[in-house]
Amino acid sequence: MKCKIGRIFGLLTCLSICFLFWTVHGEPTVHTMPAAQPCDLTGLLEKTTWTASDYRMLTEQTGLTSAALDLLRQRGELDTIPDIQNAYFQPVAATCTANQLISRSERLTEGAAPLTALEDGDILLTPCSHVFGWRNGHAALVVDAEQGTTLEAIVIGQNSTLRSIDHWKALPAVAVYRLRGVDAETRSAIAQTAARRLTDVPYSLTVGILSAKRTPGAVTGTQCAHLVWEAFAAFGYDLDANGGGLVTPGDLARSPLLELKQVYGLPLTD
Repeated sequence: MKCKIGRIFGLLTCLSICFLFWTVHGEPTVHTMPAAQPCDLTGLLEKTTWTASDYRMLTEQTGLTSAALDLLRQRGELDTIPDIQNAYFQPVAATCTANQLISRSERLTEGAAPLTALEDGDILLTPCSHVFGWRNGHAALVVDAEQGTTLEAIVIGQNSTLRSIDHWKALPAVAVYRLRGVDAETRSAIAQTAARRLTDVPYSLTVGILSAKRTPGAVTGTQCAHLVWEAFAAFGYDLDANGGGLVTPGDLARSPLLELKQVYGLPLTD
């Protein structure tokens, strides 16, 4: 009997040490510095049009894709790009704090993610949320870009809520996506409808597993990625890349219906 208890205790100790090392290994890798070296963008920013190679250079230097760059040009805000470039290449310091008993998240101790060219209906994704080193990530929907307001299902025990985007600017790794090939009016309608339908919904980690992914009528349970998915599903857009019951931030990031607008602290992908 004592031998059996000893083996169980040894196994639990081993698992605890593995979880500890897994967590410690995972935390420092959250922010990825740009692969390129910073260069002077003055000449590019003075051009009235950009070639494919110009866009590629600007993306490598700022983390902004053509979707965001064109929007900044339309808004007459190209003068903000040097500051975005500077923040993009700036080394970061971050601290990891607990959200709940086993959930943790990194936050910048100084500076801010240079989120820009945001529009209603944009989707924010981050890998900063993790459990024992497993980066489950987090997702949010921009419902009022002008006021800097997001809609989020944050943690177990809290209903979904409207929140300031300042929280996202304090994260050391963020990606911004938008619905591909869909006009701004429709994307804004999706955001406004979500703000009405999906605020104050109870958090449910098992939605899509132990309960239906979508049901007629009011939504009675959601989690961060499911909330974003539901907002677009209501308009006929299925953003779940693998079509499974459970929707994750990774499923959203891989959706062919979305296009990348900006990355900060994350590798650039095609």
